[in-house]
Amino acid sequence: MAYFLGLDTSNYTTSVALYNSENNQLVQQRKLLPVKDGSIGLRQSDAVFFHTRQMAPLMEELFLACPEADPQAIGVSVSPRDAEDSYMPCFLVGENVGRCLAAS
Repeated sequence: MAYFLGLDTSNYTTSVALYNSENNQLVQQRKLLPVKDGSIGLRQSDAVFFHTRQMAPLMEELFLACPEADPQAIGVSVSPRDAEDSYMPCFLVGENVGRCLAAS
């Protein structure tokens, strides 16, 4: 089967998904980053920390739901916008996980 893995570590949600192109099935896991009540948002350092903590358990849940999956490609969000100067550290978590998986 042709599976594709998607990773996203944008500012407020850690998301992982497997897409099966043969039957058009999508399986996903996601978890919101914890934001304290009354706060305006998260600092990037906190977002990186929470994405790092949440990624492995979400990936484990995802692959337990699709044990036969052997992704043929990996897609990762790497910036908030498609612009040369667009950068947020929280995207590095997903990018690094994707690069490690691709190299394995």
